[in-house]
Amino acid sequence: MSLQDSTSPAPRTALIVDDLAPARAWLRAALLEAFPEASIAEAGSLAEARTALAAFGQPPDLALIDLGLPDGSGLRLIEALQREGAGTLCVVSTVFDDDAHVFPALRAGAEGYVLKDLPAGELARMLRGILSGQPPLSPSIARRLLRHFQPA
Repeated sequence: MSLQDSTSPAPRTALIVDDLAPARAWLRAALLEAFPEASIAEAGSLAEARTALAAFGQPPDLALIDLGLPDGSGLRLIEALQREGAGTLCVVSTVFDDDAHVFPALRAGAEGYVLKDLPAGELARMLRGILSGQPPLSPSIARRLLRHFQPA
């Protein structure tokens, strides 16, 4: 399920990886609003994410991944899913809105980057945009990307 396609089917499976229970609840609420039929697994660490991936039996269609996890960076999970050619659409969900986090996440293969200050309904709207090829990006991240490529 890549944004490279102009339209994508609704994700059937999703993985939420965040060490904070309230953040997982926020992500779950947004996912269920956007894709009520999706089967959702949750993990609070990279180790739990690996266990959840094994339980799925196949890579999930969508993964919402925090960068700061207790046993490492969510970038490792994004890179692993990309290496495996899993077709998982990876979206970073984090509090970090600086170049030192945004650009490595995109280089690792993230196809979206949302900040945790969004209301669940707004995140759900962004996630539904995936179906028409729109990358889920928080407005401040989109502005950061545009500024990065403007002439000095």
